[in-house]
Amino acid sequence: LSPPESSNDGLLLATDDDHRVVGDNGGRGHVRAISGMSGILHDGTVVPPSPGTPGTFGTEASIDMLSSSPVLSSSAKQGQGGEATAPFAWREGSVHPPESAVDGLPSWVPFGLRILAAHQLQYNDGSSNAIDVLYDLRDRSVRTEYWNTVGMEIWRPVIDNALVNAFVRKREWRLALTSLEDLMGGLEEGVDREVEQWCDGGSEGSVSNAASEVERTQAKEVIAAAAHVELLSRQLLILLQTGAIRAAEMVQDDVRLHAARVQSRVNSPPSDMRMLIRVSKEMALVRQAPRRLLVNEGLLLFARCKYTDASQYFRDALNQQRLDPVAPSLSHSSPSNPTPQRCPTWKDLTSPTLGFDVEPSLIVECLNNMSLCLLYSGHMRSAVQELEGLIREDPCRYLTEGVAFNLCTLYELGSDGEECTKKKKLLQRVAKRFYLHDVGMESFRLG
Repeated sequence: LSPPESSNDGLLLATDDDHRVVGDNGGRGHVRAISGMSGILHDGTVVPPSPGTPGTFGTEASIDMLSSSPVLSSSAKQGQGGEATAPFAWREGSVHPPESAVDGLPSWVPFGLRILAAHQLQYNDGSSNAIDVLYDLRDRSVRTEYWNTVGMEIWRPVIDNALVNAFVRKREWRLALTSLEDLMGGLEEGVDREVEQWCDGGSEGSVSNAASEVERTQAKEVIAAAAHVELLSRQLLILLQTGAIRAAEMVQDDVRLHAARVQSRVNSPPSDMRMLIRVSKEMALVRQAPRRLLVNEGLLLFARCKYTDASQYFRDALNQQRLDPVAPSLSHSSPSNPTPQRCPTWKDLTSPTLGFDVEPSLIVECLNNMSLCLLYSGHMRSAVQELEGLIREDPCRYLTEGVAFNLCTLYELGSDGEECTKKKKLLQRVAKRFYLHDVGMESFRLG
């Protein structure tokens, strides 16, 4: 069961809710046997220099990230005699821009928004413009002295994560794995910023910055282990997509070690470790580590064609997720979570920490994968009932492109032509009733 834009080769990798990158069809991605990679923004504490200051771009033709069109800087518009001069393309070793150069966007535009704008270029025309611009931004976040962009270092994980999503979309698996390695290479600095955010969040109910050194150390260990679980799981998904099952099993061994570290710390934290208790309860990255381990086990069994055993792992992860009292509240507005799920805040766009985030709930992923296991093991009606029950529970949250496509394919396999078309149109009316415009027409397989 492959989504419309995928090929019919084995397992399909979903890009979180296209890994829930903001701007990707409203954050809904294709889901098949493999699903669940995360968005590119996270809260943080350090704010880089204003992007409008000289030195934040390296060519005399800056790029208007909101329209993807070239915008000549003031120095490129006029030569020495006041004549207009053509911009030159960036190349390795090019000189710094002149001090009189100005950016094409106001200084109040947050840099995180520029990265999102660069990432959305791939959805406009399908070209490699997004990757070119992201690599240009990454170069300036790495060679900060050369480009005079001190302060952009904190954006490197965000850019690396955006590159991973772009490469996965283009099915460039090797490049995606390389960017994941780069993302893990800068994990230590991101964990430090994340811990500082929990200490100095400044919001009501935030952990006091007077947290002891022991609390900070334990929080760092837990967050680092949980981050490794997430990033290694993404590696596992890509390896399964390429058919490298043995390599994926080796990665899963590391996932088990890091997940065990997380569980050993958060299962029974000391009562005086207030920071560790709050992180273990409120941080989705930490809470989802044990469930991500179960999902990975199910995916490996699915790849080995052991569908019954795989469905049991997905069911266990689903049951654990439904018992989580915190996950549902993170998907809606509340005093502690003032913005809806996946809507980036100003802090997201100005102060990154880890550079990536995870889904607060794995219900869609687990049920979708479990229904596929039921289909391949000969229980098609049960698979249909599972997906239909999920949609009835909350269409706005659970009727995604992947779920719609898989459910319509199940209708084709289990119904005759007229009845199948009737069910598909009914599902399409449900999507229209709840204004799910990001679920495309092709997902209902009516053509």
